[in-house]
Order: sequence, then structure tokens, then C-alpha cells
Amino acid sequence: MAPLEPPGQNIERCSVDGAANSLNWVSSTGTHRRVDLNNIVGVVRNPDTSSGYRVLLLESTQKEGERNESNLHLSKLDITSLPEGLSPFLVDIPTHLRRKEPVQVVVSTRSGTGTAKAVFQDTVEPFLQYLRLGYRVYETQSAQTILELSRSHFLKDACAGIPQTILLLSGDGGLVDLVDVFYKSTKTLQVAPDIGLIPCGTGNAMASSLGLRSGPTSGLRALLRGQPSPVPTFAASFSPGSRQMLDEGRQRVPIDSYPDGPYQTIYGAVVASWGLHAALVADSDTAEYRKFGSERFKMAAKELLHPSDGTSPHRFHGQITLATSDVQTGKQSLRRLTESEHMYVLASLVPRLEKDFLISPDTEPLGGQMRFLRFGPLSGDEAMRLMILAYQGGQHVHDELVTYEEIEWLRIDFHEDLERWRRVCIDGRIVAVDEGGWMEISKESRQLLNIIKPCE
Repeated sequence: MAPLEPPGQNIERCSVDGAANSLNWVSSTGTHRRVDLNNIVGVVRNPDTSSGYRVLLLESTQKEGERNESNLHLSKLDITSLPEGLSPFLVDIPTHLRRKEPVQVVVSTRSGTGTAKAVFQDTVEPFLQYLRLGYRVYETQSAQTILELSRSHFLKDACAGIPQTILLLSGDGGLVDLVDVFYKSTKTLQVAPDIGLIPCGTGNAMASSLGLRSGPTSGLRALLRGQPSPVPTFAASFSPGSRQMLDEGRQRVPIDSYPDGPYQTIYGAVVASWGLHAALVADSDTAEYRKFGSERFKMAAKELLHPSDGTSPHRFHGQITLATSDVQTGKQSLRRLTESEHMYVLASLVPRLEKDFLISPDTEPLGGQMRFLRFGPLSGDEAMRLMILAYQGGQHVHDELVTYEEIEWLRIDFHEDLERWRRVCIDGRIVAVDEGGWMEISKESRQLLNIIKPCE
């Protein structure tokens, strides 16, 4: 049973102050109120009456001058007529929210700094209730919850031809779990689910790339005004003996736990990396580090770039082979890099790994391009300089030390004795490749999932 509906406000009139970029009204208690237009999620025709409109907006419970999105809550204004300044916000409730089946809401309680439950209660649940939408809520109980839901519910309905909208309040991990389950299944899908993202993780690469972290209303606005688009994906295949690392690196489990899936393969939609990026993701994936949010990556990077024992950063040894496609003919060609020592190696389907970390500025979100980025061994200070450039609008790709190009396929043969330097990152998952092993990354042609992306 859903909780009681949060209180709203019923008023006769409101007005838009264009100069102040605000919506103004007088509450039922006679108090003059205002909200910035940037905090308006949208306007719909009132679902409770045959006339009038419902304005959905975010209000703050914090003191004036403070900036903390966690203190925002969703409210509604029911008005009889629509001021001219609100016309651009008027929308019809989209098809992906008007289904026979309720919206499937997954609240990832372990993502990021653990804010997903509060975000659901303060903004997402009121959003669904004010629009009079049916919904079903699942709270994660462990790292396996979304995998289990995907197998038992989401995949089953997709194969049965039941249209469904899945709303993920999580980081990239929630999307990765869905991708991995759907692409490893040998069952025939009848309809692709539509996935809405409300970013609650640490990096939130996919959400950041889609512009869903541009402001507090961006995620809800995308649900109300956006449209589904296919999710490009890749397959990461590994040599026998490779294992996924769990429980802060304390456990090793076989990569493939699906009886009907291909062996030694993980599917992803964001990034595959080796070297500095994979190492800092793996080293910072602890409960202690996660308390610091996205700052955990910088904290882990500091130790990797400036080891406490005073030594130089590690030189990662391996052979890299790329496949590129000719723009004119479409013909693919293989190229083996002459360099055998590396520091930073990744293949990305998204432009951003964090809100401000523009790793691949030429990549169009959901465009399907895979881009390769690499630089060799550097001093800690020089590597940090390149990382800072990535935070400055992706300027690192213009540096002569950086290799940056579009690819179709990537293979790494690892020449490292210690497992620590054979760890790779697949959308946040860490895989330890066996000694003398390899990894191959290839673009997937199948399109089994959609993401609801902003139209603005």
C-alpha cells in the first residue's frame, strides 16, 4: 500500500515574473510565495478534475542562501487558468508513464552515499502520486537485488511482450545489472523496457552524459518531457580464469553465473578501462571511501599517482590491439600499438564519467560511438595535469601525450605478474584477469533496452 499523498496547494491564480524568472502566488493561508522557474518540473492538465492545471515544482526546506539539493521536496499547485509564462512547461503525460502495468521503481539503498530512499520519498513518490500513476517499489537488500529483479520480473515481462517502464534510483550499477541480464539471456524479447534514471550514485556516468545532473529538476523533467532511445552497449570478453571481484575485493566469483549465457562475458553501456582509472575505481570501492561521494576517486588517485612509499606511479605492462573503421568504406583494420607500457587505458560509450569529468568530448550520448583514450607512463604531477584538463571541458584530448580515436574493437593482453595490476573496470564492476590473460571489448549490434532521455 502506498503512503499517504504529500500535501499540495490549491490556489486560484498564480503569475509569472519574467524579470525575476519566478512563479508567484498567494497560498491558502495568505502567505506570498515564489519559486524560481528553473525549479518547475512541468505542468499537466489536472488529473483530478475536468478542468484546470497542476504545476509540479521543487521547493526547498533549507534556509535562504544554502545550496543543498537533498533538502528539496516536490510540491503541486492546482490552478484554474494558465499564465502565459507557464505555457512552455505544459505537457501531456507521455506514453511511457501511461501504461497498464505500474511503473517499476527500484530504490538502490546502497548506491553512492545512500540518498536514494530520501530522494524517492521527497521527490519521486510525490511525482508519481500527483500524476495519478500506478507504481510498484522495490528497495534493494543486497548487491544482487537488481540482478534478481531483472531475471525474475523485468526480463520475463519483456519476453511476454508487456511494455514496462523501470525507474532506477541508483548509480550506473543499476543500469549495468539490467544490461548484463538482458544481453546474456538467450530468450527472445518482444518489447524493450523503457528505463528512467534518477541519479543517486557516485559517478553517475550515464546520467551525467545525458544531462540528468544539470539541475535538481532534470531527472523528473526527463521522465515527463523525454522520450525513450536505444542504449548502445558493448561486450567485454575475458580469458579463462578471470574472476569478478566482490565485497571490497575480498571475494572472487566466476564472471558468468547464467546457465544460458555466453561464458566469460560481461555486458556494459558506459566504460571499460585498465590502468589508473580501473585501479582508482577498485581501490575506492569501500564503505569508508564511499562516504565521500565522488571525491573518493580523487582520494584514491592521489595514492596511485603519489605512492606513500615515495616510488613512481606504476607502469602497466601489456599489448594493446585496436580495430578501427574507415569512414568512407566502412572497412575495418587492425593496429597493434608499439607501446608496451601504459598508465591510462579506456574505451567509452559515453562522454562523461562524472558530471564535470568530460572524458570523451566528441562522443554523442546514446550515439553508439566507442572511443579509445590512452596515455603512457607519466609522473604523478603530469598525469594529474591531464586529469584536470578533463575537468576543464575535455581539453586533455588535445594534448600530444594522449591518444584519442574512435574504435570498433579493443584487445588487451596483460603482461603483469601481480593481480593488482591486472584489474579492469567494466561499468564499475572490477574483474581480475588471470596471469597471462586477455580482455576484448566489442560493440554490440543488438538493442534490447531503452533509456528515457531529455528532449530539451
